[in-house]
Amino acid sequence: MGGGSGWMYVLPMHSDPRPSDPAVRHVVVVGGGISGLSAAERLAAAGAHVTLVESAARLGGIVRTERVDGYMIEHGPDVMLATKPGTRSLAERVGIADRLVGTAARGGFVSLGGRLKRLPQGLSGLVPSRVLPIATSGLLSPIGLLRLATEPLRKSRAHLPDESVASFMSRRLGREMYERVCEPLLTGIFSGFGTRLSMEATFPQLRAMEREHGSLLAGMRARRRTAPAAAGSPFLTFPGGLQELVDAVERTLERAPNATIRRATPVRAVGPAEEGDHGAVVELASGETLRCDAVVVATPAPVAGRLLADSDPALAAELASIELGSTATVSLAYAADEVPHPLDGTGYVVPRTEGRPAQACTWVSSKHAGRAPAGTRLFRVFIGGAQRPELVTRPDADLVAIAREELRRTLGVTAAPKLELVSRWVGAMPQYHMGHPERVRRIEARVAATPWLALAGNSYRGVGVPDCIASGERAAARALSGDVPSAAASPST
Repeated sequence: MGGGSGWMYVLPMHSDPRPSDPAVRHVVVVGGGISGLSAAERLAAAGAHVTLVESAARLGGIVRTERVDGYMIEHGPDVMLATKPGTRSLAERVGIADRLVGTAARGGFVSLGGRLKRLPQGLSGLVPSRVLPIATSGLLSPIGLLRLATEPLRKSRAHLPDESVASFMSRRLGREMYERVCEPLLTGIFSGFGTRLSMEATFPQLRAMEREHGSLLAGMRARRRTAPAAAGSPFLTFPGGLQELVDAVERTLERAPNATIRRATPVRAVGPAEEGDHGAVVELASGETLRCDAVVVATPAPVAGRLLADSDPALAAELASIELGSTATVSLAYAADEVPHPLDGTGYVVPRTEGRPAQACTWVSSKHAGRAPAGTRLFRVFIGGAQRPELVTRPDADLVAIAREELRRTLGVTAAPKLELVSRWVGAMPQYHMGHPERVRRIEARVAATPWLALAGNSYRGVGVPDCIASGERAAARALSGDVPSAAASPST
């Protein structure tokens, strides 16, 4: 991939802000979501000259918290998994780790057959660590419970190279357990179809558990005996929402003399420098070009593919083949006396077999302190996803009507809401379909042969905010040294 790649250099404007000291690298970060912010912060802290380029007028991507009439609304993700290293690492570096707070430890529900059934204690991820709480939850029929209890007797198929999540979980725990518990919880993480999602890409630790113990229930019992007791909430956020993290990183970069932020600046293409020069060129939509030593592309994979289409068509094709999903959320607020349910939990999920347009409902004012004025209740209904993608583009009024009907039938709420707010995550959820691990390995091999390029984001090895932070950190390390595989982050669990 050199100057003979067909890259066009005849452009009207040029900018070469590379430092005069050749030991100081200039790195352009394309994309100002949490992955790009993480990469930019790491690069600036290491002494590199950083230019962060974002097409939107604001930074943060889908991480966005807004205050509306006294309510605190999350438009995107609302928590970070406490056990992921990225959760604390970035917060510590920008000085707000002491503001991390846990969510309410009240548990959640499954909406099944017109009733809310509490998710049992001892459920770790998608797998129960004990059978008794499941048996008393009412979630499974006697046949479904028997199938779950006999899981240790099922033959291991750990030799399989990969398997869909639906196939693996149904094979191990039974179809009923999968459809009523595992699949709706899975949808809340990946917003995808379990029949298409890769087990190796999404829950590799469960495949490893089958290999080591021959059984998930046996593996969970072994882990319970050896693992230290969990301290505090498994999920973390900030009193002001996840926007606090975005704002803190933004402030850090704005104070850094070696960092430049360019908002509302779309990028047209990324490619290698002219023959005889090292590094890369970033072409902006305005026609201006930025010359640099390395580029971190921290956009969704298909967007990265479009940016790299001229310089590496093969890599671009791999990136473009990663599908993206979309979800809409509707935030609704009511007076407390208009909600007949005690809201003694954090919300509920809806199995696909229920045939409803809503996927889940978060009881925001029960899950997080300080998110709604006293005497009110705030809800967030999730609609669409891979199961009903056509709903995401429906008018706001239609989505509000769907959300209100969901609260009426499940919680008995019939009053007109005090607040209605629709948010959409369009093309924000990469789908880790079968073949995804192999595709990512091909992408990483291609990038490893391109010394000026690193990739970051949730399209590769983890969809959560901590995964994105870790991905940005490792992309920054590659941009500085060229020795770290790009797009690297711990797999989502």
